[in-house]
Amino acid sequence: MKMKKQYLSIIAGFVALLTMGACTDGFEKINTNPNRLTSAEPEFIFGLSPVTTFRAIGGAQYGETRANNWYVFGNYGQMWAVEGGGAPHFSADGASDAIWNDLYSKSLTPLFNIIDNYGDNVGYKNRVAIAKIWRSYVFSILVGCYGPIPYTDACNANVTAKYDKEEDVYLGILAELKEAYEAIDVGNAADKYPKAAEPFLQSDLTRWAQFAHCIRLRTAMRIADCDVNHPDKSWLQPLAATAKAIVAEELNNAENGLLISNNTGNFYMTFDNSDQNTKNPLFFIVDQMTAAEKKNQLGNLPVLHESLMMWIKPGTYNDPVLSVYVQEGNGGTRARPVPDIYLGRPNSMGAPTNYTYPSGWVSPYANVDDYPNYATIGQEFLRSDGRYYFFSYPELCFIRAEASLKGFWTGNKTAEQYYYDGIDARCLKYSGALNSNITQAIIDAYKDFPGIKWSTPTDLESPGVLASDFLDFLGGFTNSVLGGEEDNLKRIVVQHWISLFGQNIDAWILLRRTELIQFKPNFNADQNDGYVSGTWAFIPERLPYPGGERRINTAETQIAIQNYLYDNTLHDVQDRVTFRLIFAADNPGLPAPPMGSQAYAAFPYPLPNQAMNRVNK
Repeated sequence: MKMKKQYLSIIAGFVALLTMGACTDGFEKINTNPNRLTSAEPEFIFGLSPVTTFRAIGGAQYGETRANNWYVFGNYGQMWAVEGGGAPHFSADGASDAIWNDLYSKSLTPLFNIIDNYGDNVGYKNRVAIAKIWRSYVFSILVGCYGPIPYTDACNANVTAKYDKEEDVYLGILAELKEAYEAIDVGNAADKYPKAAEPFLQSDLTRWAQFAHCIRLRTAMRIADCDVNHPDKSWLQPLAATAKAIVAEELNNAENGLLISNNTGNFYMTFDNSDQNTKNPLFFIVDQMTAAEKKNQLGNLPVLHESLMMWIKPGTYNDPVLSVYVQEGNGGTRARPVPDIYLGRPNSMGAPTNYTYPSGWVSPYANVDDYPNYATIGQEFLRSDGRYYFFSYPELCFIRAEASLKGFWTGNKTAEQYYYDGIDARCLKYSGALNSNITQAIIDAYKDFPGIKWSTPTDLESPGVLASDFLDFLGGFTNSVLGGEEDNLKRIVVQHWISLFGQNIDAWILLRRTELIQFKPNFNADQNDGYVSGTWAFIPERLPYPGGERRINTAETQIAIQNYLYDNTLHDVQDRVTFRLIFAADNPGLPAPPMGSQAYAAFPYPLPNQAMNRVNK
C-alpha cells in the first residue's frame, strides 16, 4: 500500500536510535539486540521492518543507486538482464553482504524487540502476531537465499549465534505463521498499529491474517518436494509429508475464503519518490536518465532477459501482457543482422569453449551499442508510484494447479482449470496498467494457442511460424517449445514464472525449486572460481554468507557450510554458490542441441550438470 507521510514523521526519530544501537554498525554486532529500544512502543518501530524489507528486495539499497531486484535477482531469475559487474556473471561481489545486513539485521531487529518485550502482554496480542508474521516472511526470504541461518539464536546479543538447519527453520516458520494468524482477533480494534505507522496493510487485521495464510502456503509448497529433490536423504520424507499436508490445509483454507480470491487482494507496497527509503530506482535510474547517460551506463542498466523474451514475444506466444512488460527496442542500427525490436539480453553474449560459429553467422548483439537497441522494461514498472508485489492472486492459482496435478490436494476444479484461472489472473492483474490493451477475448485466444493450451504441443510447422524464434541466440542450446500432456507441469511453472515479473527474488526461488525451464549457462564466468574451470556457470543455487559474518562467526558459518549444506558431501570449507538448498531440484544440465539445429552444428555436446561443480574442489 502507499507509504504515508505521517508514518515517516513518526518513525524518523527512531531510525537514528535503531541504527545506533542495533546490529548494523558492523558484523561484530550482527546479533545484538538494541537494548536502548526495549521501552519503545511497538508502533514506533514496527514499520522500520517492512520499509527495510521492501527496499532490500524491491527498491534501492542503502546508500546505493543500483538495486538488488534487477542487479542480482533479475539476472538470477532470468527476467531482467544486466551485463556489468560480478552479480550478472553469477559472481559474489558484495551484494550478498548488503542483502544479509538489510534483511537479517535491519528488518529482524525491530520485530524481535516487539516480540521479546510485548509477547506476554495481552494488550498487544494482535501487534505481536503481526510482528511474528512479518518475521516469518523475512526468515522465509533469508533461508531461501542463503540456506542455513541463525533462527533460534537470532538477534540475541550473541555475536557467535548458532546456525540452524534449513528444515528446522522451515518448520519454525510454518508453525509461527499458523500461531500468528490464529492469534489475531479482528474484533479488537484497540490492539492495532496506527494506520500511519504501519506501511504495509495499514493495520487491516483481516488482511494480515490472509497474508500469513498466503506466505505459509508458498513456504510449504517450496519444500513439499524436498524428498524427491534429494532422493538419497530419506530423512527428508517426514518434512516433505508435513509440507504437503500444510499445502492441502492452506488450499482448503483458500477454498473457504481465508486467503485472497482475486487481484483486488494482492499484497504490495507502493514506491514513494519523495522519500529516499522507498523510492523506485527504476524511475530515477532508467526513466529519468538522458539518452547519453543510458548509453554510458549500458552495462549496468536493466533490460529484458533473452530467456523471458523467448516465451512472450510475438514470434513465439505473443503474451497478452507483452505491451505492459516490454517497451520495444530498435534492434540496433547497423546493417546486419536484421534488427529485432524484441531483442532480449542473455547473461553472456559469448559461447562455450570449442563452440564453432557457423560460416557467415553474425550475433544479433553485434548490432547493439545503445540502450534503445534492446527490449526494455515496460513503463508501468518505471513509474514513480509503481508497485512491488509480495504475493498475488495468480501465484495462488498456479500453486493450486501444481498441487492438484501432483496429487497433493484435490480442489473443486481440475489442474487444467486452475492453470487457466492463473493465466486469467496474471493477465488481468495488469488490465489497467500503462500501455495495456488486455481484454478477455485476447486472453482466451492466448489460452487456446498451441503450446499454451493444456496438453497441446507448440506449433512449429504452420505457415508464418519461424522455429528459430523459439531458440536462444546461439541457435538451440535452449528453447521455449512445449510438448503435449507430458509438459503440463512445465506449462504451469512457465506461467507461474512469468506471473512473477518484477518479483525477481521469488522467480529465482521458483526456478531452483522446479528446474523445469532450461537456461543457458553464463559462458563468461571467469570472475567466479566456484564453477568448472571458471568458464561457465549455471544460475547460482544460493548466496554466500557475508565476508564479515564468516570472519566474526567463523565456527558457526563453517558448521553451516561443511555440515548443513546438502550438496557439500566432501565438507568443502569454501562457501560456494553452487551447493543446492534443501528445496532445490538438481539442475539437469542441458542435453546436446537438437540434430540439425544451428547449435548442434556448432557444438554437438551436452552441457554438464551443476553437480560437477560440487565435487573435487
